Amino acid sequence: MFVRADRIRIGQIEDDFALHAIDFSWEGFEPVMTCAQVDTDETCRFDLEDVSFAVSKKRVCVGQFGDEGHMPCPRNAPVGRLGQCPDCAGESFVPQECIFNPPEKCENESCKMPDFCRRPHILYLAFYDTKVKIGMSSTRRVERRLIEQGADAYALIGEFQSRYLAREMEKRISEEMRLAQYFRQESLMLNLARRVDAAGIEARHEGLRTSLSEAYQLSPGPLTWIDGYPIDLPLKTVPRLEPTWGMHRGEYIGCKGRLLIYEADGLVGLDLGDVPSRYLSRDGVL
Repeated sequence: MFVRADRIRIGQIEDDFALHAIDFSWEGFEPVMTCAQVDTDETCRFDLEDVSFAVSKKRVCVGQFGDEGHMPCPRNAPVGRLGQCPDCAGESFVPQECIFNPPEKCENESCKMPDFCRRPHILYLAFYDTKVKIGMSSTRRVERRLIEQGADAYALIGEFQSRYLAREMEKRISEEMRLAQYFRQESLMLNLARRVDAAGIEARHEGLRTSLSEAYQLSPGPLTWIDGYPIDLPLKTVPRLEPTWGMHRGEYIGCKGRLLIYEADGLVGLDLGDVPSRYLSRDGVL
């Protein structure tokens, strides 16, 4: 089986990478990758516009975040895509079932995460050009969540008093109205090479607004446009999604949602949401 040369080299030296990526988020319309320096544990921002860096294959718990700042995982526990081990998550650890499919017990006193499960949640429609998905979020972070997801516009369609009730309605609407609950990054990248159809989004929103009101007695709100991403669209071609671990080197084009776009023998997309818990190194290490 063919293995890229940069991956072979990274596998040999990734234990010496100087930065541990511990968080990716958006501050308004500024994408921020936060790293901890391996030798000092001090945190710093990683310059995403300097596209000349290596990303490790191995993934280690990002540690804890508290009033005193960042604390690394004392066990350097290997992790998957959630990025944090149960010990470091502590009281904030949320079982995957509560995140993706909260059970009915979340409605009663047997719930072990009442602060998470039994707080108000919002259902929303997110528009990626004229593609639409339904989703839910804590009312504390709806707009930030939609920026993180790279939406072009969104509309709030209903508030529910618990995560379970919101999720049950989300599943029902998704099934009955055939609305997606998730889009792959490869699918979203197709939109980057065409101009946003604002009129098409408005028409789709109005149609869904009527249907949701009549069929589910919801009161969908107006469209909110999200158009401050640091990227000049449409792109000249559809980018190709590059695997996260490996070498990334090219000319920075911009960011939208989870995607960093750069030019390297064609346009390339890197899923920044898959970087935290991995280790980073600048080009000079290879």
